[in-house]
Amino acid sequence: MAMNRREFLKMSATGIATIVVGSHFPFLGVKNAYAATQILEVTITDALKDMVTHNSVNTAQCYFWVYKMRADGVDIPVECPGPSIYAIQGDTITISITNTLDEAHSFFIPGVFDSGPIAPGATVGPLSFTVSKSGAHLYYDNLNEPVNRVMGLHGALVVRPAAAVAGHNFTPYDNPPPHIQNIFDDLGNPAVWPGLKWEEGDPATNTPSFRQYVWVYHQPSPNLFAAVGNAAPGTGMRIPANFVKAITRDPFSPTRANNRPQYFTVNGQSGFFSHFDPAITPVSRVGEPVVIHILNAGVQTVSHHMHCNHFFITMTNRVTDPNPLPNPNPIWVDVYGVKPMDRVDYVFPFMRPPDLPNARGIGRPDQPLQTINGHPVWPPVEEMQTFIPALGTKALAADGVTPVELGQRLSPLCYPAHDHLETSQTAQGGNYNMGLITGAYVFGDRNAKGQGLGDFMNFPMDADFAQMFRNIRGLAGPDLVNKTGLAAGPRTSAG
Repeated sequence: MAMNRREFLKMSATGIATIVVGSHFPFLGVKNAYAATQILEVTITDALKDMVTHNSVNTAQCYFWVYKMRADGVDIPVECPGPSIYAIQGDTITISITNTLDEAHSFFIPGVFDSGPIAPGATVGPLSFTVSKSGAHLYYDNLNEPVNRVMGLHGALVVRPAAAVAGHNFTPYDNPPPHIQNIFDDLGNPAVWPGLKWEEGDPATNTPSFRQYVWVYHQPSPNLFAAVGNAAPGTGMRIPANFVKAITRDPFSPTRANNRPQYFTVNGQSGFFSHFDPAITPVSRVGEPVVIHILNAGVQTVSHHMHCNHFFITMTNRVTDPNPLPNPNPIWVDVYGVKPMDRVDYVFPFMRPPDLPNARGIGRPDQPLQTINGHPVWPPVEEMQTFIPALGTKALAADGVTPVELGQRLSPLCYPAHDHLETSQTAQGGNYNMGLITGAYVFGDRNAKGQGLGDFMNFPMDADFAQMFRNIRGLAGPDLVNKTGLAAGPRTSAG
């Protein structure tokens, strides 16, 4: 049985697309968003993708099964995972699903929707269902577990409550337990985390409301996925026991001849492409809290660690739980294990990083301690004026004539996030820093004014960070770049 390879995908920095049900849901960090007000057409097909290490010398590709979608008749770029679907509780989604592969597949959201088995060549629908459960859900193929899901048939559905609990701030959940509600009530509270509530935006600083991100983890194996594609239904590596044994227990091979994962992705991206994707890596000021919805569609536990910062675990449930409940006793940590088929929410308060010393040492706006040069440690002005190599260090461009500035400002504050599973930091078994990497960027502080950093204390940026800022805030015009001085103030949104 030969692989069909109906689509050819290339690794890009645009990431997965976003579908907005009803076109009224606020979204963040995405340029490729599509409205689905009428019908969502899903095609179950296959694809061959250029992976993060692919180049003219190294042909690094992986075969996937994918959910290809059209929203209101408009084709959506194909990727693994499928597009992230955003809705508000009570929205109705109308969907039709066609299976073009050689065995039965499905489209399944636990407790929300179940297409049932769809035979090869068959179409089901249009069918309509109402999204009644808030939170982040994994949609996936629940047949032949876990083969079909891990081969790439999965994606995220994020449902926001229609209203907050009376007298309280919004949370991402229905009927939140008291401890969860208290956390969200404290966001924007001047005595705890001054700044904005989670649901509060600010047009003056191009800051959107309901700041949230989706991280879908996956661990592709090119050798195993190719074997699945070439097997007949019900044989070889399409048998779940064979598949699981191969991907988890194959012996080590220095030539990468085994079936272990060679790539570790978040939203289909790795390395540079995930770390610099504004739809994956949060970019905010202190006082602009965000929620990160994490869904592990793979077969390995991920222990994501945020450097020098902490987050609250407000949801931890198996994806297969039809009645998910928020975590009744949230904890404040910097690393947390996400098992296969878990959904875990991080609430990242975007406070002053706890590693920055001040009176209480917990990142809140207390009287800061002093540097050895007599400056407050916050704002980190001394760091912002440091360049590596020193400003003025130049090299010639490819034309051999044009001088290029090499000095890069240590700004804004960049906090990497990586998985504590060491192998996941690589691609193809040895390319370090090309694996499961995200992070967070702090480019200012809403609560501090003056000190030469603008009304909202916008940290200075070099070109790469300024481009990310423009992407995530939907800005047009020249980059906010100033090599020797400080960044410009807030701009008016053009998008």
